[in-house]
Amino acid sequence: YICTCPQGHKGADCTEDVDECAMANSNPCEHAGKCVNTEGSFHCECLKGYAGPRCEMDINECHSNPCQNDATCLDKIGGFTCLCMPGFKGVHCEEDIDECLSNPCVNNGVCLDKVNRFLCVCPPGPRCNTDIDECTSSPCHNGGTCVNEVNGFRCVCPEGFHHPHCQSQADGCLSNPCVHGNCTHTATGYKCVCDPGWIGDYCSTEGNECKSNPCQNGGTCEDLLNGYRCTCRKGFKGERCTVDIDECLSKPCKNHALCHNIQGSYLCECRPGFTGGDCDSNIDDCLANPCQNGASCVDGINSFSCICLPGFHGDKCQTDTNECLSEPCRNGGTCTHFVNSYTCKCPPGFEGTNCESNIDECTDSSCFNGGTCVDGINSFTCQCPLGFTGPFCLTEINECDSHPCLNRGTCVDNLGTYSCIC
Repeated sequence: YICTCPQGHKGADCTEDVDECAMANSNPCEHAGKCVNTEGSFHCECLKGYAGPRCEMDINECHSNPCQNDATCLDKIGGFTCLCMPGFKGVHCEEDIDECLSNPCVNNGVCLDKVNRFLCVCPPGPRCNTDIDECTSSPCHNGGTCVNEVNGFRCVCPEGFHHPHCQSQADGCLSNPCVHGNCTHTATGYKCVCDPGWIGDYCSTEGNECKSNPCQNGGTCEDLLNGYRCTCRKGFKGERCTVDIDECLSKPCKNHALCHNIQGSYLCECRPGFTGGDCDSNIDDCLANPCQNGASCVDGINSFSCICLPGFHGDKCQTDTNECLSEPCRNGGTCTHFVNSYTCKCPPGFEGTNCESNIDECTDSSCFNGGTCVDGINSFTCQCPLGFTGPFCLTEINECDSHPCLNRGTCVDNLGTYSCIC
């Protein structure tokens, strides 16, 4: 067998832990994070300013909105910088700049500090009712719009510029915000062009190519850096498991069965007499006990044969053999049929299984006076010696009855003969 180990294990039985931290040229923790091996995996102890399973994500310290008073926050590695609105200063732009510190009010006017401006309260004298238009000197650069205010002005800058006079172009790329990509300037700031395999506004998130379900036909997707790998189900192959393997090429069907390739598998069309997924089993046609009358069944391929007991015949030994059809009884005997046998009723004068023997009616006492017995059918005849006659030679013949003596001679009867006394 072969074990396909889950990620983080190796060995013949997948019992050995992979030390991901010790793999050559493959420190999985980015941005100098410390790799700590664990059972089946690892975790990273990140430096300040980074987060994520592999310290791949630059923590955006600006998410907590640390900059006050509408200041612009620029995220940096492990920190942030606040670009203060005019009139504010400090790490978080939390301090209102006191524009009165420069004593802008003359002629003993009293300075009142305002946001990004000041106000002079003039001493008695002229009414100070004429506002000076500071925009006449065109103080706003790069297409900024100047808005005159009492004792000052403010610039409404176009996208991409800032500072009180719109003289500075915002350079968001200075903080290297793109973790795995290149930073490019835009009219509104910057954007990150991510390296292959990375996504997000700051290219800090590893892209999961498996989200698009690239593996077809039930394949399992394994996400890799800038790629993926498909483990295909049985019956499929290819980078995305889109190729159906023709299992019939290996001729899996036995006994001349017909193979049909189907999606992800194959189907065997068995020849008569065979069964099983690969048609590798001969169907036992004797299971149904087709042979009758105690016959023995011999299985064949899609067939069977019966060895009949004596007295039966037919393809299933279903027919009782009539032994009388062959007329075994001889000499007029009458045949009576039984199962696997017959009997012959013999006519008078015959005997034997088939009435084949003529009964010998002659005995020692059948003929008398030396007569010879001649056997017949259900009878006998006696061949009498001279001087005797009758069926049993019991009657002595009187030879004198024929008057054999002439001239008045006297006939004397003897046994089997006569004599004349002249």
